[in-house]
Amino acid sequence: MANHAFARSPLLAGLRGRVLGEFFGTMVLILFGDGCVASLVFFTNFVPLNWMVIAWGWGIAVALAVYVVGALSGAHINPAVTLAFAVRGKFPWKEVIPYWIAQVAGAFVAAAILFFVYQGALINYETVNHITRNVFGSPNNPINAGVVWFTYSKPFVGTFGAFCDEFLGTALLVGVIFAIVDARNQPIQNNLTPFLIGVVVVGIGLSFGLNTGYAINPARDFGPRLFCFFAGWGQVAIPGPNNYFWIPIVAPLAGGVTGGLIYDLLIHRALEHQALPPPAGEAGIPLREAPGDD
Repeated sequence: MANHAFARSPLLAGLRGRVLGEFFGTMVLILFGDGCVASLVFFTNFVPLNWMVIAWGWGIAVALAVYVVGALSGAHINPAVTLAFAVRGKFPWKEVIPYWIAQVAGAFVAAAILFFVYQGALINYETVNHITRNVFGSPNNPINAGVVWFTYSKPFVGTFGAFCDEFLGTALLVGVIFAIVDARNQPIQNNLTPFLIGVVVVGIGLSFGLNTGYAINPARDFGPRLFCFFAGWGQVAIPGPNNYFWIPIVAPLAGGVTGGLIYDLLIHRALEHQALPPPAGEAGIPLREAPGDD
């Protein structure tokens, strides 16, 4: 009886349930994604790891998060995806802000969990490399170990290059997601959708990831960054080197909308056009004879 009553709880119904799904989905994403980054950074002296760990780790993280809450909330787990669906008219605008809050909160909580799980490895890394958390620059790590939880741009990439990288990566992410979920496009079994979205993230990581760490998700970066601000990283987290913190927020939002619109206006519209019966006399279809012509 208790379980039955709990299952019908209004706290889990409607928008509340979907927001809860976004919270847990984003938390799963960050736990697996930033967890693999921690493995690469903190243990590279013990186990030889490389960028493939990051690319595939984040791809798997996205796939698992979508599998966990896809049926509940749609598994946006990314404010850029939520905004792009709203602009497209496929998601109610009144739910955008609740989704964004849930996504950032899920990322924040996941960063806190990882912070305590990797506490020993973090302290060891900082000690060995003589890193002070809230101080910019060190001989062995120009940013410091906070990069495990949030992204940053290499100094030679520059602000413009970093913005373009995040913009393009997110445009590709959202555009290809729209293609994958488009019923008019190549038919895909629903249980393969999370896997294919994960593969997209792997591809983006391998092609564009090293410039900035490819946040391509404002919640993925800002939630952990906000936690790190309170956990001792201070100015290194917010505003970050060269006030970097705004780039993983603004560039993905702009890129996601752009990628979604390009897909909608060019590919989806073309698919809709092809699905309609062509006008008489086109595409090799003979004109019908008018009644009485015979």
